[in-house]
This record gives sequence, structure tokens and C-alpha cells, in this order.
Amino acid sequence: MFALSRLLLDNGLPDEPILLIEPHRNQLGIWRIKFCYDDIEPLSMNAEQATKLAVMLHQMGQDEMASEIDEALGRAKPYEAM
Repeated sequence: MFALSRLLLDNGLPDEPILLIEPHRNQLGIWRIKFCYDDIEPLSMNAEQATKLAVMLHQMGQDEMASEIDEALGRAKPYEAM
């Protein structure tokens, strides 16, 4: 669990339960991946960082969280070209 906490913190995410991972377009029209929490404001990261995070999560055996990120990236991909 310590490695997961460290990985999340290294990527700017708190070690808190994530309620929802979804694609999100910021004010500039750039698609990002948003992480929603119960008690704190949602945080987001660019698609490249989210992709790297998902790969590392898969390598750690955290497949559920990694798959949620992969799914959000897949849903955002068609809109990036617009």
C-alpha cells in the first residue's frame, strides 16, 4: 500500500478514496482526466500523465484503478481531435 500512496502523491493526487474518474474539458478546451473525491475538490491531470499513471498502476497490480483511468482516456480520445 505504501507504494500506491507514493505513486499517487508523486502524481499530485491524495491518498484518498477516488469516487469517480472521468474525462473533463478545462476552460481552455483541453481534455484532461478528472479525479473526484468525497471531501476535497476534484483534481485533474493531462492525458499523457494519466496514461503513465495507468501503466504504473497496472505494473503494481492495481488493475481496477488503472482500468478506470484507461476507460476515461478512451472516452476523451474522440473529443481531442475536435
